[in-house]
Amino acid sequence: MNKYLLLCFGFLLSFASLTQSSNDLWGEIRERMVFDHVLDHPSVIYELEKYDDNQYVINRLAKNGQRYLFYTVSESIKRDLPVELALLPFIESQFDPYAMSSTGATGIWQFILSTAREQKLKKNWWYDGRRDIVASTSAAYDYLTKLHSKYDDWLLAIAAYNAGPNRISKEIKKNQAKGLAIDFWSLNLPKETKAYVPKLLALAEVIKNPDKYSIVIPNLPNRPYFQLVTLPSQVDLMQVANISGLKIEVVYELNPGFTQWATDPNGPFHILLPVGIADRFQINLGNIDPSELVQWDRYLVEKGDTLTSIAKKYLIDSALLKEINGLKDDTIYENEELQVPRGPSWLKDYLNKPDIYYVKAGDSMWSIAKRFNVTIKDLSIWNDLNPTKFLLTGTKILIYPKYFKEIKPKTIPKNDIVYPVKRGDSIIKISNKFGIPKEWILEWNDIPDETLIYPGQIIELKLSEIN
Repeated sequence: MNKYLLLCFGFLLSFASLTQSSNDLWGEIRERMVFDHVLDHPSVIYELEKYDDNQYVINRLAKNGQRYLFYTVSESIKRDLPVELALLPFIESQFDPYAMSSTGATGIWQFILSTAREQKLKKNWWYDGRRDIVASTSAAYDYLTKLHSKYDDWLLAIAAYNAGPNRISKEIKKNQAKGLAIDFWSLNLPKETKAYVPKLLALAEVIKNPDKYSIVIPNLPNRPYFQLVTLPSQVDLMQVANISGLKIEVVYELNPGFTQWATDPNGPFHILLPVGIADRFQINLGNIDPSELVQWDRYLVEKGDTLTSIAKKYLIDSALLKEINGLKDDTIYENEELQVPRGPSWLKDYLNKPDIYYVKAGDSMWSIAKRFNVTIKDLSIWNDLNPTKFLLTGTKILIYPKYFKEIKPKTIPKNDIVYPVKRGDSIIKISNKFGIPKEWILEWNDIPDETLIYPGQIIELKLSEIN
């Protein structure tokens, strides 16, 4: 885990390295620019005309950069690289980590698979390092630094990043043989590459002198948007959303490298979360049993099932499903039990006939879940219920018995919960949600007035005392 602590320290170091001479990130970039923008070259002039009095394009640019630009800038400063390189994802992908080119390049830095392998970016069923903001930025700067060492010219290094070093070296040799200049502007390069460098120079010029082009660049705060949080093991990303109080879409936006429902079981063991939420998440995470971070169920093999069909139902790689269950081959038998991930796999069409329970007076989601050894999340998904809403007496609740979670005995008190207050919550709602008297909640948390709670406040539910 030490390497992840070092990575966290690196985050702090890179953030501290910004001068803070400007509260606006664009101002920071302007102060650190080093490239000659070659404003008299026709191809740069052509690209500049696209920005002239085009506020829409600038607004979109600022919006796309709001999550990741601070990080690419701070990492360039940390490595003592030209800050203009931090703008390359605008040209490559519009800072969209899910962007994919016709050649299969993906991520904000648009790595193709072969180059990603050369730069040691990991890719498997769970994870694609090309989309990981931290890993891909590190790989991109490593690669650009290597290319600059090769050519001793940043424009050639940037061109090689786009066209590949073999093509650049080939054109340099051609010009040398003819006694011609070997700078970027003199080489016979592909059309895309000829436009690639001017696009970057034009963007840098517009950022440097927005008034000159009749535009206003929306402010971006000169501070980090996200923070790296270390994880003890593989984690279900829906659990991350639940613990942090974030929408699952936000979790994926900051962690696009994770391509499935959970983090890679073999690492990286970290996630990115918005600053201000990360610290609270870390505290809440510490109060959860590691066995709860990825939940598993038992699946009873039915006639006609295959390992592939079961894997497809549960959004898991069939080879991994085989490994988890210790199978030597793909052979499975009717009524055999397999361990499968809970994850996002509750597809009711595939489940057997459920038991039916009718809500009685005094019931809550919590009490029903406890009675049937399932979770509130199970009940919510099976019955399309909002766990924050009250249950009406007589409501029909479906219970799918084949998917009861196996409860293992624990040597420590269980069922203590750290609950982050959500918008619209009240003490009475929390009380009904978990089926416990509101007076206990007030006492456990030293709350003198039940109306004085607010979104984001942490409420401790000491349910082990009940047990």
